[in-house]
Amino acid sequence: MPPITTATDIRAANHSLPTDNPPYDRVVFEFNAFVPLIQIEYVTQLLGDATGQPVPVAGSAILQVRMQSAQAHNDSGNPTVPAQKTFGLPNVQQVVCSGDFDGVLTYGIGVNHRSELRIITLEGASRVVVDFLNP
Repeated sequence: MPPITTATDIRAANHSLPTDNPPYDRVVFEFNAFVPLIQIEYVTQLLGDATGQPVPVAGSAILQVRMQSAQAHNDSGNPTVPAQKTFGLPNVQQVVCSGDFDGVLTYGIGVNHRSELRIITLEGASRVVVDFLNP
């Protein structure tokens, strides 16, 4: 089995200082080992990886973040990060897990509106950063 990295934190913040041009909302997924392979796309509905059933997420648009060779639980099966976090930022409303199985970890980020994205991976800090630019 290939190595797996484990999510250790999910956080979000708004960056709207005069030096932040344009202002943006940032979501950060942090891991304990390495940055997983990521696939990011806007979807019309967040679906559970195992069931194919809709997973509710706040917001009028959803960005799906699928990470391979990643998990959000420890070897005992206990969660290492919450399955859902609500933020209420200018654009980012909620982050919801829709799958954590067999080394594939999927989250939906519910936003008020689609916006231009900036994706950053930080190898040294093992983070996936998603910025929603708010012009």
